[in-house]
Amino acid sequence: MSNREERLEETPPEALRAFLVRELEADPDLERRFHSFLDTSDLDVYELRAEIESKYGYRTAPNFTEYEERAESYIEKGRYRDAATIYRAMFEAMRDHLHEFDTHRGGFEHDETFQDAIASYATSIRDANLPHEQKRTYIESCFDQWLDEHEEGGFPQYFREALWELCTTEDDYRYWQSLLRDRLDERLDSQRIYGEQYDDDSDTWRRDDLTTPAPEDELLDGYTETAWLRGYVELLDRLDERTELGAILNRHYPASRHLCLRYARLLADEGEREAAITVAEYGTDAFSGSDTVELREFLADQYEEIDAGAFQETMIDLFVERTDWTYYDRLTAATPDDEWKQVVDTIVERLDSRWDADTIVEIYLREGRIEDAFETVRSARDLDLFEAHIDQLGEHDPAAYFDAYRRAIKKAAAEASRRKYYRQVAEHLQTIQTLGRDRRFENLVSFLREEYSNRPAFLDELEKAGF
Repeated sequence: MSNREERLEETPPEALRAFLVRELEADPDLERRFHSFLDTSDLDVYELRAEIESKYGYRTAPNFTEYEERAESYIEKGRYRDAATIYRAMFEAMRDHLHEFDTHRGGFEHDETFQDAIASYATSIRDANLPHEQKRTYIESCFDQWLDEHEEGGFPQYFREALWELCTTEDDYRYWQSLLRDRLDERLDSQRIYGEQYDDDSDTWRRDDLTTPAPEDELLDGYTETAWLRGYVELLDRLDERTELGAILNRHYPASRHLCLRYARLLADEGEREAAITVAEYGTDAFSGSDTVELREFLADQYEEIDAGAFQETMIDLFVERTDWTYYDRLTAATPDDEWKQVVDTIVERLDSRWDADTIVEIYLREGRIEDAFETVRSARDLDLFEAHIDQLGEHDPAAYFDAYRRAIKKAAAEASRRKYYRQVAEHLQTIQTLGRDRRFENLVSFLREEYSNRPAFLDELEKAGF
């Protein structure tokens, strides 16, 4: 018996009770944890779910506020498992009705409540601070929901996020891993998962060819198998089981961009840069557009030290696609001064002047190429672009800027057909007036009033704007 246990044995029950009452009153968090320790949840999830189900009607959903408020009251009392039972009943009842509501009939709110219930379920169990043995039931329940959603084409990502919230210790992760491994064993035999690359008994990965994946007939088949294996890989990552991780990724990296990226990073960490680049380049060819951003960022990191041309090309592509100025700044820092103008011109050429004019103007302003920036604004004939850059470019050449802006305003006025557009023209007149071309501005206003004297709504908007 420990000293602590001996001291408790020697203390009279009434003294312990008095001490506990005092400490619970002084520490609300301790009181919640005390209630959580005693909480055994006497709510029946199946009865609650049936109750919620009974409240659905034709394209009408129950009022979930009463259930959410009830769960929150339990949380305030430290009865986390009772709250979790309510949230579970909610999302299990809602799951069968998710496709009954379109976005114009409460569908968005219904889906959002479903997602919130799953997240709140996981948070409630996490906050209960349960020992691992008591958490197993909740982990398994959430895991089953995750599998069902994959099989039925639902919303598995919500339950995946909930599992990561629920699991907080190595024991939790290993239990989740065992559940998933059992399911993988039912669906895929070890030969398909590892081939001859992994010896489970000695925990070794036979590192032969690092970049040739499994034969096509042994690769994963379909979204569900790939998603399960990805989940298993993430758990191996969390548990730092790098040997088994490497064996799986070596065979199955072509299955998804996530596995491809993780394998490339693992190879890079182990000093296999050439193989890492080969794997990542495969991913950029095999997967589409925005899905490959992280792979291309990884490749840029690898190229930067060994292939300046490939680094430059990758960063240009990323900037043109994403318009993320972090890429631009990194390019600036890595490019010799005598090559930089050519790089800037290449970026501008690859941007679409119709849709990316604001980005092109920003580039020219950053580079101090004021005339190019002005010409881009003038060619775009976009009133919002004129307004956005009036301070920088208007100050450079007020007369030229006024002429170009005036032509765009007259064109917009000619095309305007509703009060909304009349108001926009009037607002741009207020902006162009700041250039101070008084006589020419007065002539512009006079022209508009005379030209469109048959448009009372237009004249009204000019009056409101002070013209």
